[in-house]
Amino acid sequence: MKTIAIRDVTGIMEPLPGFSVVRTDGNDGQRSIKLTGYKTTTNQYGYQFVKNENTVVYDDEEYIIKTHRERTYRKGVGVEATAIHRIFDDLMNNYIYEEKTGTLRLDAMLSFALDGSGYTFEIDTTDLPTSVRVENFGWNNSLALFRDILEKFGAEFDYKGKKIYVAKKFGIQRDEPFLRYRFNVKDPEKEIDTSSFATYIRGYGKKDAKGNYLFAEYTSPLAKIYGIKHADPVKDERYTDKDSLLDAMKKQLNDNIDISLTFTAIELESMGLKDIKKGDYVWCVIEPFDLNVQLRAVSREDYSDETKSPTFTFGSITKKASDIIASFNTTKKAVEKVIDTSTGKIKDSAIDSTGLTTKSEFQSHVDNKIMHITAEERAAWNAASNSIGDLTFITWSTPTLKNGWIQYTSNTGSYPIQYGKDAIGTVNIRGAVSSGVIGSSTPVFTLPAGYRPPFPHLFIGVSSPATDGTPQYFRGIIKTNGDVCVENVSNKDTPNQFIGIYTQFKAI
Repeated sequence: MKTIAIRDVTGIMEPLPGFSVVRTDGNDGQRSIKLTGYKTTTNQYGYQFVKNENTVVYDDEEYIIKTHRERTYRKGVGVEATAIHRIFDDLMNNYIYEEKTGTLRLDAMLSFALDGSGYTFEIDTTDLPTSVRVENFGWNNSLALFRDILEKFGAEFDYKGKKIYVAKKFGIQRDEPFLRYRFNVKDPEKEIDTSSFATYIRGYGKKDAKGNYLFAEYTSPLAKIYGIKHADPVKDERYTDKDSLLDAMKKQLNDNIDISLTFTAIELESMGLKDIKKGDYVWCVIEPFDLNVQLRAVSREDYSDETKSPTFTFGSITKKASDIIASFNTTKKAVEKVIDTSTGKIKDSAIDSTGLTTKSEFQSHVDNKIMHITAEERAAWNAASNSIGDLTFITWSTPTLKNGWIQYTSNTGSYPIQYGKDAIGTVNIRGAVSSGVIGSSTPVFTLPAGYRPPFPHLFIGVSSPATDGTPQYFRGIIKTNGDVCVENVSNKDTPNQFIGIYTQFKAI
């Protein structure tokens, strides 16, 4: 499991053992996590910090919690939270109080939009416009201005830490053999989206002297298959010529077939595709359309549980209807065998149900609580499986010795003086010292805040033997201010030759 920690607004940071993270990373630059966990004795200190605006530290990146929901279960409480990458919070909270007008280069616009944000940038100028014309660009937060720049230049971005990378496209063209996929509407991980699909649009531009609008209309080639489906018209008096109005209409009309496929990295590797990265392009044959489409890895989802394979979602590159029609290797008749042109839906007769369950059977399978564990049960199990290691793990620190005390050294072994605290607040001290001043007001060292007992802690330890070899002991005390003192020693001949401090207590 990857380490997960949380920091509150005052800077106090605590680990979150037993919590899990699902991270989503898309080509639009949006990177977010979903954090879930069940409250246990090992994460109770961090659990209380899972609140809005606190920071989750995960995989060397920071995410700001924007929503959280706590739920009560039969055996306790749990919490779910969503958090966005810090870059979006930082840029949203940085405002540019001026504006620019003119023809500006990409680097100049980025410098202007990111001024004062603390972020730097690097540009790959390949296939990007040199400059664009802008009017009154500014008077907005850095995130809104940055998004506007990307849209104007047709660019994408990625980031690491405080550095932003801008390019025309990220990812590479993969030349591996074609994926072959048989479309089946019953498969919940592969879908065709026609929710905003349309085949006809009208446009209205500037009025002439007689009060008549500049008018244009456009019918998609897919109207021959799907029929006329009206889109919202374009109505904008900035358009004074028909060609520019038509361009705007075609751009607004969604006559695309949007295909989305989701595979795990293991599934992709079994199909001959290794080391896929977000942004990469692959070719796929969609059956029974016999349609060759180029798909892009548009998002990646990975998990704090590193035994679970990452998943990639592939989406079709936007193609206009004319391109799609040209790509069909079969006729309209073949398409009609698959699609009901009156509804735009896949026909039941085109669905290959071999080896697949019906929707009701699938839901019944998902709801089977005997076969599947619930989210809270999974969180509790994860917490229990990690609890042994969490309870015993300690980060050791070396204190500053005082009042003449020094580290004890011997040819027979090493006894470094150290202190540390485990996940449930038990402070451990180990090691040996010598040569210092004995007394209740002359501490060997002082423990820092967070490592001190709630009331004076008395303990007995081993000291150097008497001259005749008789074992000796000392009495020690750890005060509430953190002072660790050797009060007295039974050995009167060589009392401070060796003092072994081995004790533990519960911190405040």
